[in-house]
Amino acid sequence: MGFGPAEGPAVPVTDDVSFTVAEGEAVALVGESGCGKSVTAKALLRLLPEPPARRLAGRVRVGDHAVFELPPAGLRRLRGAEVGFVFQNPMSALNPVLRVGEQVAERLRVHGGLGRRQAAARAVELLAEVGIPAPAERAHAWPHELSGGMRQRVVIAIALAGSPRLLIADEPTTALDVTIQAQIMRLIDRLRRARGMAVLLITHDLGLVAQHVDRVVVMYAGQVVEQAPVQALFAQPRHPYTRGLLAAVPGATPGRLMAIPGAVPPPAAFPAHCRFADRCPVAAEACRRGPVPLSQDGDRAVRCLHPLGAP
Repeated sequence: MGFGPAEGPAVPVTDDVSFTVAEGEAVALVGESGCGKSVTAKALLRLLPEPPARRLAGRVRVGDHAVFELPPAGLRRLRGAEVGFVFQNPMSALNPVLRVGEQVAERLRVHGGLGRRQAAARAVELLAEVGIPAPAERAHAWPHELSGGMRQRVVIAIALAGSPRLLIADEPTTALDVTIQAQIMRLIDRLRRARGMAVLLITHDLGLVAQHVDRVVVMYAGQVVEQAPVQALFAQPRHPYTRGLLAAVPGATPGRLMAIPGAVPPPAAFPAHCRFADRCPVAAEACRRGPVPLSQDGDRAVRCLHPLGAP
C-alpha cells in the first residue's frame, strides 16, 4: 500500500508485510508510532481512502474472500459480518445522536437481517455479553452518558453483532486507565475463546501483548522485522529492534529505562537497505548494501543479517 497524489509518484508506506491469523488465535501487531500498524490494519479492510491511498501490490484474504477483488456490496457484507473492527477512540466511533442500543441494533438489522424488535432484544443481549450492567437500561443511554470503558464495551458489542470470524482491535485500550484496560483485554480474551474468533490486536503496549496473545508480529518502518510465538519472542528476541522495544518497557531492566536512539524514518525517506541500520547497535557494512529479506526459521521469522542468538 502506498500514499501519494492521485496521479503523482507513490510513496510506499508499507511493503513486504505478510502474516496470518488462524481461527481462534490472537496475534499482536506491534511497533513504535509511525511504523505502519494502523495503516496495515485499515488496509486489510480497504478502509483507507482511495485516493490518496493506493495499493501497489499484494492481496488480503479473509476465509474464502479476496478482499481487494470484492465489489462494494461484498465489501460491506465482509466488514459487517465476517470482520469486526474496534477503533481506538470509542467516542469518535459512536454516533453521538443515537442511543447506544440503537447503534448495536442497527448493525443487527443491516447485517443480521433481524426485524426491529428482534434487533433491539438481541442488542440488549450483546450489551450483557460484553459486561455492561443493567443492559436493558443502558441501551437507552446516549454515548456521552457512559464512561470510557463502557463506551468501548459498546463498540465491541457493535463489532460482534455480525458474529465475525475475525476481530481487529486497533489500540482498543489507549484512552483508558490501567484497570479498565485489563478489563477490556480480559473481555476480548473471553469472547475469543467462547466464539472461536480470531483476533488481531494492534498495539504498542508490550505488557498487554505478553498477557493476551499467542503470536507477535513486529513492524518497523513499514516492514515486518520479526514474527514469533509470544513466549519465544519475549525470552529471546532475534531482531535488535525487538530487543530495543522490550528493553524500553518500564521494569524490564533494572536501573535506568533504556531507549532506542533516533526515530522511525518517514516513508519518503525509507532507505533502500536495512531500515533499522542507522539506529542499530550491531549494524555492519553489509546491512547498508541492499534490502534485507525476511528469513523463516520454523515458527519464527526475522529480517536481519545478524540475528541475535544465531549460532
